[in-house]
Amino acid sequence: MKSKIIAGILGLSGLAVAFTYAAPGQTRTVASGVYTSAQADKGAQTIEDYGCRNCHGPQLEGGLDEQPQLIGDEFVNTWNGRKLDELAEKITTMPADADEAYHVKPAAAVDVVAYLLRSNGFPAGAAELPADPKALKLIQMVTP
Repeated sequence: MKSKIIAGILGLSGLAVAFTYAAPGQTRTVASGVYTSAQADKGAQTIEDYGCRNCHGPQLEGGLDEQPQLIGDEFVNTWNGRKLDELAEKITTMPADADEAYHVKPAAAVDVVAYLLRSNGFPAGAAELPADPKALKLIQMVTP
C-alpha cells in the first residue's frame, strides 16, 4: 500500500514538472522565467560598458533622436509576439554608431535581453537564457 502511495506521489510530481517546463522544441514565453537574476546583472553591466544610456536615455526610456525605448509599454508592445532571437540579434548591431568590431557580442546580447526582461517586469527563472539562436527562437515575448 505504501509503495502505491509513493508511486502516485512521484507520478503527480512528474506531471507537475512536465507542465512547468516546455518540451524540447516547444515554444514558451518570457512569462515563464527564462533567465536568471545573475544573468540580468551581467546584462546591466553590459549596458553600462557599451554606453546604451547615451542613446536610449538615462532610464532607457528612449533617446532624443528617436532611439527606441527599452523599458516600458512601448518596448514590450513593439516586441510582443516576436521571438527572443530577433531581439538578441538586434542588440548585436549596437551601438549603431560604432564599427561592427565594437558591437555587442552574441554571448553578451542574451545577458542584455535578460536585463531588459527583468527591467520590464518579467520573472527570473532557474536557468540562464541560452545564447543559441535556435533556442531563443523558441521563446516568445508577451505582454504582461
